[in-house]
Amino acid sequence: MRSLLSELASAFANVYSGWILWNLFLAFIPLALSVWLFRRKSVSKPWFLCFAGLAAFIGVVGFWSRLPWVMRSQLYMLRDALNGDLPAQLKLLWIGAIALMALGINLWMFRLKANVRTWKWWVLLVVFIAFLPNAPYLLTDIIHLIRATSSGQISAWAIALVFIPIHVIAIVTGFEAYVLSLMNQGYYLKQQGARWLVMPSELLIHALSAVGIYLGRFIRFNSWDLVVDPGNVLLTTFNALTDKRPMLVICITFVILTVAYWIMKQITLGLQLRIHYARKGLDPVDILENENANTRSQENSSFMLSTR
Repeated sequence: MRSLLSELASAFANVYSGWILWNLFLAFIPLALSVWLFRRKSVSKPWFLCFAGLAAFIGVVGFWSRLPWVMRSQLYMLRDALNGDLPAQLKLLWIGAIALMALGINLWMFRLKANVRTWKWWVLLVVFIAFLPNAPYLLTDIIHLIRATSSGQISAWAIALVFIPIHVIAIVTGFEAYVLSLMNQGYYLKQQGARWLVMPSELLIHALSAVGIYLGRFIRFNSWDLVVDPGNVLLTTFNALTDKRPMLVICITFVILTVAYWIMKQITLGLQLRIHYARKGLDPVDILENENANTRSQENSSFMLSTR
């Protein structure tokens, strides 16, 4: 048993690197923001804090294997800044400002009143849109499973019983976070009397997410690069949108997101409806059969009346 556990630990440390868990944590950020922005009254504060704690735990586990690389890169930047490198000094100051802004946003979240659109609400909305592509981005994380299985360092039983289930659960959970985030946004628009904006906003989010997935998978940008290095992100995005091959990839991704979102949304709505009836002690199948019986009875009555 000890050898099996050591093999798994070695695989996570040297081959797998926990990317899927870190990306799942990033997928939970827009879901949490969507609840806070659009449906705060539907979730109690204890449940929200439990979800935040679980997401933080997943993030720590996923980030642990990447910590040495992050520490090395930050130490190099600090060394360059101390040596008088102006770009490194400016970047260090900018990162510090972003950290203070993130702390301020966290404090505002607990003071922000529900359904009140102050400038703080708009700041959180921008953060929500910036992090939202991280949820469907998990669809592309199958590449890490391919690299792990092709390395030859992980046994077949570990791949079949550990790594494949982790990937399937993480990918489905991450995309479900994307679906729930957009459904929360749609609920808010309906509450604001803008039902007609639900579908256009969903399509717009799919398009932006397709661009974000391309930038993340092929250019290796992160969501925080929008504030750390905005000029490079904008220039790269413009080049991608004016080049045929990146546009083809983005268009294919947009179609996949649109179809997969519609399917998962119908499944989610069906599960929500079943849970709703189950709480009332009702079976949706019996309700549907009763409605069909009533419909047939009404059709027979109409037919009898028409033949008299």
